[in-house]
Amino acid sequence: MWGVLADTLSRYLPDQRAALHLGFALADTARLEHLSRAADFRDVRVERELRQGTVESFDDYWRPIEAGTGQIPQAYLALPERSRRAVREEVRVRLSDFESDGRLVMSAEMLIAAGRA
Repeated sequence: MWGVLADTLSRYLPDQRAALHLGFALADTARLEHLSRAADFRDVRVERELRQGTVESFDDYWRPIEAGTGQIPQAYLALPERSRRAVREEVRVRLSDFESDGRLVMSAEMLIAAGRA
């Protein structure tokens, strides 16, 4: 749900690319398991979960971005107005692939690690 925005912003803010994609840094099951074990967790399990979410409209999706909720929206708000309009339009076009009956139906994939300390 946030990957399209992070990817788009990275082109406008190339020096912030690593920070914008930080939320996706633990997308590798082996890496997450290794980090958990390195933190002295035992019996580590990493499971991949896929959750589907529906947002009523693009405007509903965009509202927290305009409100500056979170790191990625804060980066967006730091752009000049013209660039913000361009980013919004590009994200809107790219997210139209997920549109169904005016709603955005998107999946979010996450890794969940569990272990004993």
